[in-house]
Amino acid sequence: MKAPKMSLYLVIGENIKRQIAAGALKDGDKLPSCRDFAAELGVNPNTVQRAYTQLEEEGVVFTIAKKGVFISSSRRPRPDRAQVLAGKLAELKNMGFTREEIFSAADAVFGHGRE
Repeated sequence: MKAPKMSLYLVIGENIKRQIAAGALKDGDKLPSCRDFAAELGVNPNTVQRAYTQLEEEGVVFTIAKKGVFISSSRRPRPDRAQVLAGKLAELKNMGFTREEIFSAADAVFGHGRE
């Protein structure tokens, strides 16, 4: 019986966590851009972005807009939720999504009512 395969973005995230545990990456160290890291690994940049997003949700890294992704210390407070949401919306806008498309997608996820 074969062992189940781990998603590539999870493998990338686990490798980053191992590097932190080994001391190769320290608090405040900047990670490579998604494109550079993806080129280095030979994967799609979206895969690296998904790994970075997962690590950010776990509090392992934090993002500074237009600066990059950095290793987080356990002392660093979690980012403000409104700031995180604004950053994600700005990403969607920069990708060419219209306000209507974003609201439509939000309605599809959360329902049409404003609760």
